[in-house]
Amino acid sequence: MTDSSRRFCLTALVAAAAMAAGTAFAQPAGHYPDKPIRLIVSSAAGGGADTVARLMAKKIGDALKQPVVVENRPGASGVVAANAVLGAPADGYTLLLGFTTMAQVPATTQIPLSYNPEKDFIPVSLIAKSWNVLFVNRKTNVKTVPELVAAMKANPRQFSYGSYGNGSTGHFMGALFAQQTKTEPSHVPYKGAAPMMTDLLAGVVSFAFPDIGSALPHIKSDRVQALAVTSGKRLSSLPDVPTMAELGIKGFDFGGWFGLFAPKGTPQAIVDVLSAQSMAAVKDREVQAKLVSMDLDPVGSNSKDFATFFHADMAKWAKIAKDANIKAE
Repeated sequence: MTDSSRRFCLTALVAAAAMAAGTAFAQPAGHYPDKPIRLIVSSAAGGGADTVARLMAKKIGDALKQPVVVENRPGASGVVAANAVLGAPADGYTLLLGFTTMAQVPATTQIPLSYNPEKDFIPVSLIAKSWNVLFVNRKTNVKTVPELVAAMKANPRQFSYGSYGNGSTGHFMGALFAQQTKTEPSHVPYKGAAPMMTDLLAGVVSFAFPDIGSALPHIKSDRVQALAVTSGKRLSSLPDVPTMAELGIKGFDFGGWFGLFAPKGTPQAIVDVLSAQSMAAVKDREVQAKLVSMDLDPVGSNSKDFATFFHADMAKWAKIAKDANIKAE
């Protein structure tokens, strides 16, 4: 065998070895998935998060040609579901559909969590955002935010705001609103949206910051007065309602969100597959129409962008909680 032949054979062997190694490294995504995927959602069946989870599960499952089975694990503001995901192998077959409480709970809990949301979970895709509405019971006889602020300053003990519970989004926003306007309304926490709405409509509490989905039916019935929205721009469903920023009240360009997470240690190749499929699902016209019908803003981000958003969101809730001394029970 000549020297040139030997060099050719050696080069061919090295190339073959490199190709084999590349195939081995690509393998985790190459055969993924080959069995059903569990998607754990931290809310009861029938709620907004559950609806989003089932919508995404159907589209992603169809694309990957494997069932994506939704499991409801409500409890402790998402802690039960998070622990269930972290207790499973990090192989891409157990995922979490999390929402805003993922960032809020660490900022308010008095008991150390068994996990760190930023270190123990990999953000896969931000699915959609939601916004909140400041509205008042018409018995308050105010029609604008300046009127509400003036009334609270004139009669501070007569005004209170309701929320879905201590440490909830409505609690954060009510506390931030009080800070920004230098008023002192009392906070009345409820165990969920239904009892809070009942008391707001009855005039037991003066105002609240419910999510847009919960607020719209009541706004359209004309039983309450919508004063402002927390989004960065006016909402198409409430075009005549100004944003908090338009009114000169800073810090309110935020709201709720829904996102897909994988446990720490999940291979990057699998995260990339799930992120790409999530983005494709949200771009689907049927999915977009359903999300919009729920008064959500479809996003469908990649993993990197969601990670940046998630870290910033955690920092934002932590600062508000610290400044307003918000603590969960």
